[in-house]
Amino acid sequence: MYIKSLCLQNFRNYSEQKLVFDTATNVFCGGNAQGKTNLLEALYLFSMGKSFRTQQDAELIRFGEEYTRAVLTFCDRNREQTLEIIILRDRKKQIKINGLSITKLSELIGNLHTVLFYPEELGLVKEGPYVRRRFMDVALSQLRPAYYHTLGLYHRTLEQRNRLIKKIRFDAAGAMRETVFVWNEKLVDYGMELVNYRREFMKRLGKLAQKAHEEASGEKLDLQYRTRFLDKASYLEKLESSFEREVEQGCTLYGPHRDDFEIFINDKEAKSFGSQGQQRSAVLSLKLAQADLLYEEYGEYPVLLLDDIMSELDQTRRAYLAGRIPDKQVFITCTELDGLLERGKIFTVTGGHAEGN
Repeated sequence: MYIKSLCLQNFRNYSEQKLVFDTATNVFCGGNAQGKTNLLEALYLFSMGKSFRTQQDAELIRFGEEYTRAVLTFCDRNREQTLEIIILRDRKKQIKINGLSITKLSELIGNLHTVLFYPEELGLVKEGPYVRRRFMDVALSQLRPAYYHTLGLYHRTLEQRNRLIKKIRFDAAGAMRETVFVWNEKLVDYGMELVNYRREFMKRLGKLAQKAHEEASGEKLDLQYRTRFLDKASYLEKLESSFEREVEQGCTLYGPHRDDFEIFINDKEAKSFGSQGQQRSAVLSLKLAQADLLYEEYGEYPVLLLDDIMSELDQTRRAYLAGRIPDKQVFITCTELDGLLERGKIFTVTGGHAEGN
């Protein structure tokens, strides 16, 4: 799988831009705040339908403009395809696949596969559970687009149940209490589906990450998915037994929205006992395992997006990552070229304009 071209209108600090890419390595080189990461953000947008930097689509629109339009052409093993996204202020974004409009984001996810490396994700090991859940959700959505659909149903049900719980606090007659058990059934059905997806995913990911980590550092890596529920019955029982406490706190206290996974290096918890170098190696292994898992599933490697990641790695880890790049299409941002980055097509980025060699 590789991206052929990208066209942008009013995207971030880009007014008009068209780029044609190399099938192997593409480097966006330039000073800080010139627009390098904006280009990776545009590519990622076609993979997940969302930015990795903001939840607000309107922030992608160039200052002073009313819309942004992005068109991307890519090739998978079957054919060439074109994706188009138009975002207007205060309106739902429009998405087309090969000229046909789609209404659900889940229809976009799974077409273009990418794996993103960016500096903030180096905290995946040491940050809180939300960061690791987000990693699972993004990786699983590409691997299993149906997961993304179920995730949306779960969160909508969770929001409705939370609203009801907050109202129950002020329902003196208690008439609303019985209705919460209807939401329990729906929440548990969607929740257990997510848990089952995550179990399978973490098992497969763990094997691949263990292999990558041993190759990179010679150390043992283990992943352990943590969930409180193994079956529907125990999940329902927990919701019912904790109901009064949930009413007191005004939210749902248990479910896959609280799940996490732990990372162990040489049988020690990486979050508490791993050095910064070990933690970064673990993140690198997770990302490479994500790419390998997509290859196992679809028979072609995803596109790798590396946002200034080389400057964050030491020489050993940088060399290992470089050794895994040659058979994949890669997009790299950097402020300075060095020996590692002088291969492939180089785009000089200045003030919202990219010029290729």
